[in-house]
Amino acid sequence: MYALRNLTVLTMAILAIFALSQPVRAQQADEKSPFLTVVELFTSQACPRSPAGDHNLSKIADRSDVLALTFPVTYWDYLGWADTFALEEFTERQKFYIERLKDQWLYTPQAVVQGQQGVSAEDTDALETAIANTRQLSLALPVPKLSADRSTLTIVQDKLSDSANTVLQVVFFERGPVTVEVSSGKNAGKTLSYVNVVRSLAEVNTEIMSIPENLRDLSCAVLLQDSVDGRILGASACPAAENS
Repeated sequence: MYALRNLTVLTMAILAIFALSQPVRAQQADEKSPFLTVVELFTSQACPRSPAGDHNLSKIADRSDVLALTFPVTYWDYLGWADTFALEEFTERQKFYIERLKDQWLYTPQAVVQGQQGVSAEDTDALETAIANTRQLSLALPVPKLSADRSTLTIVQDKLSDSANTVLQVVFFERGPVTVEVSSGKNAGKTLSYVNVVRSLAEVNTEIMSIPENLRDLSCAVLLQDSVDGRILGASACPAAENS
């Protein structure tokens, strides 16, 4: 009995040390602040394979555990149709990931999950597996607050990471769906549909952000990302504008 008591005490001590050594999440997840897995789709209206990826993203866009974002890229514009949503900065974001992800190259439609795993967005099984594999790797960020007129965004940035490489980003996106009629190129004659098309992504270093007027009608979210290896450490969706 004495030996068993000592063993029990020793076991509890080991478990306590183990618990203290584990990373602490920023806050407990709840209905207002779920742990979000970020899925970034790199797509192009000029790519004949992209519509399948666009469709697959639309199927997960309403999930409460996923932040799905569409990033139209520019490098297929030479194929006879210039993507009407594409920005060069989105192409550069994809290249940033490609330099860091294993067994990935520049193509569309490509989904990057939590900044850590790249898969073909045409492959629904691979996409679901990547989401499942990275689901537990996210912090629950404090929910930002929008002013009643959507002119300012307040971000409570606690000390979420000891790394000097982390950056806070605000993304504005058109929830949609939005459609585009393509009249030339490889998708000529098709009407393409998109959800959560990103219109702006920028780093912020202040708790109160003034929102440009052209972005105030859009949805938004906050991302915490490692600027060196690309990992997204956490994400939080903006709520509806608050009455003041």
